[in-house]
Amino acid sequence: MVGVRIVGSWSPREWLDTRVVELVIFIASTRVSTIPGISAAGPSPEGTLYTPALDTEYLVLGRPRSADAIPVTPDGIPTPAVITRAVLGLTGLRVVVADVGSYVRPRIPVVVVPGGVTGGRVDVEDALPRGRARELFENSATLGRMLGSPGVLLVVGESMPGGTTTAMATMEALGFRAAGRVSSSSPRNPHDIKVRVLRQALERSSLKPPVGDVFTAIDALGDPLHVSIAGFVAGALERGSRVLLAGGTQMAAVLAILKRLGLELGGRVAIGTTRWVVEDRSSDLVGLVAEIAPEVPVLYSTTSFGDSPFRGLRAYEEGYVKEGVGAGGCLVAGSLIYGLGLEEIKRAIYEEYSRVLDLAEKSRSRG
Repeated sequence: MVGVRIVGSWSPREWLDTRVVELVIFIASTRVSTIPGISAAGPSPEGTLYTPALDTEYLVLGRPRSADAIPVTPDGIPTPAVITRAVLGLTGLRVVVADVGSYVRPRIPVVVVPGGVTGGRVDVEDALPRGRARELFENSATLGRMLGSPGVLLVVGESMPGGTTTAMATMEALGFRAAGRVSSSSPRNPHDIKVRVLRQALERSSLKPPVGDVFTAIDALGDPLHVSIAGFVAGALERGSRVLLAGGTQMAAVLAILKRLGLELGGRVAIGTTRWVVEDRSSDLVGLVAEIAPEVPVLYSTTSFGDSPFRGLRAYEEGYVKEGVGAGGCLVAGSLIYGLGLEEIKRAIYEEYSRVLDLAEKSRSRG
């Protein structure tokens, strides 16, 4: 299919015969992102706590409200929400933001899932209060039932800096080999820091993988985001929807939770991501999915920014950012469901990024 490649078995007829496509972005924060060197999804370690709010404000409004700055990496590389917003402009895709524990609530209308809380720094404290993972799963499942129905494709993305580390910890706790295999928003994937956090978290919690109770594992070692997305998927599948998990290795943790809870995913769940994730030699999304849920295909967009006139976008080709805020899944849905060509999509992204640069310049001149 033009613009999309598929790893695994996939039957397109049912997926393409959809009446409605909805984009649902889950946001949360984990204090793991404040560990120096672990995340580049913000201008500084403490600044990563503000990224989910800024991402979704920009996605919905075209500019942030909580701060006068587009979320960027320390190197000035723009949020992948630029990609998502460009696809939204081409498709008219509707977006819902679900807040399950953001450090700063976005200044836009959001669905606040009861039980949401900022995740703890798992090397020194539990991720969540005891019992909270189960509560978030159940409340998010209710949201999935509210939005899901036959003929509806739900594209589910996320914004949570530090999430690949907690995803790794969750998968390891549930008995899957994930250390050294998760992605990073930086070309210098800090596996050493992530593995150190994992070892300290396991020692602190006294848990020995595989942990039999999924929710106990997440309360101690996970975060509020992945268990909430898993609950949402469970509820949506119950109502007959199909789900495209729009993200990278964080979505492997969602699959791990669902599999350990015994859900049937074949033919109903797929991952939609970018080639920057799939071709990343420092991580292994395809291998993780093959081991956790081999019945789930990985669809990825072949979009390249190698010819971009903008340095900030060309940096994606160098291993920066790669994915987030539903970017990969929106690119896949744009090509498969809406029939958009790669050049059309790239033009829209370049136009949106040019607009963002103009906003940044005006902001600097006011300052």
